[in-house]
Amino acid sequence: MTKRDAWGLAVVAVALGAMLAYRATYLEPTAWGEACAVARPPLACLPRAALGWSQYWQVWGAAALACGIWAVVGAGFAVRVAAVALGAVAVANYNASWGMLGLVLGAWAWCDAPGATKRDVSGAAKFGDAAGIPCEAAGRAAAKDMT
Repeated sequence: MTKRDAWGLAVVAVALGAMLAYRATYLEPTAWGEACAVARPPLACLPRAALGWSQYWQVWGAAALACGIWAVVGAGFAVRVAAVALGAVAVANYNASWGMLGLVLGAWAWCDAPGATKRDVSGAAKFGDAAGIPCEAAGRAAAKDMT
């Protein structure tokens, strides 16, 4: 794993952790639901309402899917990380259908990006060093073994 991959995973973890913490603090407690139902709700109810609206209209899942498709088509590293992060957040917000597709497409593009390394657990000595081999070489070696 490269340093860039570690930063990407950290971004995904922070995004998911922040969303889960917000949900646990402001969205799920019934006391906040009661506080936001009054005529003049507190300011904290605006992001709560926006989160509920975006959850209802599948905004998180659609954003994850859009980033995932863009990542597969050839977008940069930031879009691949965004697809995975938005997909995880979408699944946490019950937008699992589109969110999971976006997450998987983003992860696929992230792992299969040019220059990404693949670890061969079955025969590292046969294909390359233990640290990993380039994706293209792994594919050629696997195709050669199948013939």
